[in-house]
Amino acid sequence: MSGRKKMIAALLSYGPDVFRKKILRFQKMVTIFVGILLLAFAFNLPAPDLALAASDTLEITGEGVANPMILTRAQLEIMDQEQYVYSTINTWPTKNLYIGRGVKLNHLLGPDQAGMKPEATLVKFTSIDGYAVLLTVKELFKDKRYYFPNFKVSGGSDSDGHLPGDPSGKVEVEPIIALSSAEGSANPKYMNDLHTFLLMLGQRTVTEQTGNLFAKYIHKIEVLTKEPEKWDEPQANPPGGTVPAGTMVALGNLNTDDDKIHYTMDGSTPTFYSPMYNSIASRWWSARADVLGSINHPLGPIEKNTVIKAVTIGPGKLDSDVVTFHYYVEGEDGYPAAAGIVLTVDRKEASVEGETYILEAAPYLDSKAGRTMVPVRFISEALGAGVAWDPETRQVIISDEGKEIKLTIGSKEVQINGRSQSIDCAATILFGRTFVPLRFIVEEALGAEVDYEPATKEITITR
Repeated sequence: MSGRKKMIAALLSYGPDVFRKKILRFQKMVTIFVGILLLAFAFNLPAPDLALAASDTLEITGEGVANPMILTRAQLEIMDQEQYVYSTINTWPTKNLYIGRGVKLNHLLGPDQAGMKPEATLVKFTSIDGYAVLLTVKELFKDKRYYFPNFKVSGGSDSDGHLPGDPSGKVEVEPIIALSSAEGSANPKYMNDLHTFLLMLGQRTVTEQTGNLFAKYIHKIEVLTKEPEKWDEPQANPPGGTVPAGTMVALGNLNTDDDKIHYTMDGSTPTFYSPMYNSIASRWWSARADVLGSINHPLGPIEKNTVIKAVTIGPGKLDSDVVTFHYYVEGEDGYPAAAGIVLTVDRKEASVEGETYILEAAPYLDSKAGRTMVPVRFISEALGAGVAWDPETRQVIISDEGKEIKLTIGSKEVQINGRSQSIDCAATILFGRTFVPLRFIVEEALGAEVDYEPATKEITITR
């Protein structure tokens, strides 16, 4: 009789009441076990490994390496080993410690091993269960990463991963492929090879969420040369303009998961050092509905004219463009510093005194002349000037408070009240719209002021 049949026969030999108790006890054990697994996953506790075993070989491949190879555990063990402690935060978010010992990633991809090529852009780590982590070369090797020993000093518990810790005393660490590690402790005596090969890396800032990047059971590292994608820009609700006092502003993007929205409310350009909006990743929203609104909380209340700037930053892609949202409170006098006309190079969205407009063609940079080109009709009319088009002479004629400016398509010669002068970049027609050099039309012709922010490519015009 098979083992399975013997088990069934044994169960059937019990009386009905005993049989029912056995089944209930079994169901209770299963429920407890599943609960332990869920808690372990959410809070970074060690969880039992049911099916996966440590990797025995590590393949390094891809068009971004000169010497593809397959390394055995024994070959990795005789290489130089480094031991680091890592501070981590996962996407729940919960704070946790790791310690690991293994081979530096830059050694494995160095000239004496796989030989990463200069054109390499991305590195993909794949586990034996198919889980994959994608990181840019910049993230791995050009950005400095640290262990923050005081990252849990935040006034909360480990489960309050959204509270920024103390960044003092940081220690620079490098990414490794760990052959032994321990989770939840900095004590090396707890290290084992259960999760090897394990990718381990530090945090760039004390708030960065890296726990989801600690990929276990890695068996393949693939170095790629394709152009990295860019994260989508944050969106705001409401999107800007005139708002009632007390307005709250919600930010979001397509994923809102391990891609994080960082923002500022003082007009400065946001970076990953700026406050994080979506500490709880979207994968956990239903499980954390009771605290979601207090952690991923809207910005505000907006009680005075305010500029919010935001950027999406996440693993494996380039940062999004920085976007700017202007809010003007009803009844408030004056405007924020960035008021007036706001445009962004290569973006069709613009605003005039807080009202949003969608352009038919975006401002762009003329790389040959080194000049920013803007749509003449939009700029002129926004500043209160009149614009006319003479198809016979192919001239744009701008009238502004007794001043007449004539620009001829394709010509660097312009006329202001009948007097000729030269500009270094001719007016041109693109996408059916006439474009002119920004600083000439705004400063020289219409007497307004221009401010350009290179980091965000944002143009602000005031008069």
